[in-house]
Amino acid sequence: MLTVTMVEQLKQIPLFRELTSDELQHLARNLNERDYKKDEVIYSEGEIPGVLYLVQHGAVEITKKIPTGQRQVIAMILSGQFFGEISFLENRQHAARARATVDSRMLLLHRFAYDEMEKEQPVLAHKLLRKMILVMSTNLDTMNDAFLEMIRYVFYGGKAGKTEMPGQEG
Repeated sequence: MLTVTMVEQLKQIPLFRELTSDELQHLARNLNERDYKKDEVIYSEGEIPGVLYLVQHGAVEITKKIPTGQRQVIAMILSGQFFGEISFLENRQHAARARATVDSRMLLLHRFAYDEMEKEQPVLAHKLLRKMILVMSTNLDTMNDAFLEMIRYVFYGGKAGKTEMPGQEG
């Protein structure tokens, strides 16, 4: 459970910036803090924890195992950012592993607490969900841009200009 002084710190997290003081206090009662040591695995591929993780301070590396057996970094999550949202929202297995790269402190919102919040504070739940969707949309746009750059590099040797894939007309 968070202390009252933590409500002020919650205001600094982008996901919570648009919340009122009353909403922050309600949210604070539903968050848990947890410390992770450097290199500690937060979750592994295949787990279904039902938790949204917010990095209060520290850093988290999200990796996925590739066919060679090595791990490929797919995201770095820094202070003020959140992760685990797909499993949180869809109640599905994690497709990647999350590992603290430095000693870190996370704020955890459990799905059951969010479900109760939807009943008790629907406006608060809506604000959180809307902000998560906006961040996820921005992340998707960034991934699309990176994918197009990769395609451009593979098909055109990294040369600028053409943005269509072979066989497509612009």
